[in-house]
Amino acid sequence: MARVSDAHLEARRQSILAAATKVFSQKGIASATMAEIASVAGCSPGAIYRYFENKEQLAQGCMNESAEAIKHAWENPGALELSFDELAGITFAAINTAEEAIDTQMFLEQMLIAVRDGDLAAAEEYREHQEQVRSGIAYLLQRQYGEDVAGFDPEQLGEALLAFYWGARLLKLMYPGSDPIGQFNQLQQLMKRALGPAPTG
Repeated sequence: MARVSDAHLEARRQSILAAATKVFSQKGIASATMAEIASVAGCSPGAIYRYFENKEQLAQGCMNESAEAIKHAWENPGALELSFDELAGITFAAINTAEEAIDTQMFLEQMLIAVRDGDLAAAEEYREHQEQVRSGIAYLLQRQYGEDVAGFDPEQLGEALLAFYWGARLLKLMYPGSDPIGQFNQLQQLMKRALGPAPTG
């Protein structure tokens, strides 16, 4: 029997992810069934389980790759050559993509389900991720503006900026015409006035 090529397996995986994203965005993660996803993907539910252990893993797989790359960059800023301003600009620009809207919807639903069900493990995982991102923001701010960041607490400032980012994502989901890039540009101007010019040399 001929071996199925890696390219074919990856193509099938991507078609399942595309179908799942469509069904999740229409029905929500909790209400969607594997049978519905399989129907849209043109395969059997059993075929999905060859790639994903359960619906939760499938939902996680639907999170778009660019969003994962941006998240990884904030969590590991020491390896970046980008400044805070540059990475933040990329991050807020990504909010405008259709994939990010679906990402936001699915993420919020997952968090609400975790809170409702008292899923402490999911809450702890989210908290650890947020702390990593907050520390990454603080690191890049200190690298761009100097260690003292004009007398501000870098960790608290990082948390405030993270809250601003999530507010922009939620606003974009509720009001598609909102402008996250313009919002960030206004915030950036305020920050530069408060933090002063970035050190040179």
